[in-house]
Amino acid sequence: MSHPYKQFEDTILWKVINKGIHDLIHNNDIEEMTRREYIVGYLCKLLTESETENQKDIP
Repeated sequence: MSHPYKQFEDTILWKVINKGIHDLIHNNDIEEMTRREYIVGYLCKLLTESETENQKDIP
């Protein structure tokens, strides 16, 4: 099934966030209620947008 975050799937950012979520679930720190692709993709999108916004502030 497709999701709106495909452009992030092959990035290092995706891999790091996915591993972090995997570890948190494995340690019973969080419970996954939404498909992983949507969780990881949304966080990748937020971080990428934040980075872009921060670069605009640099003179």
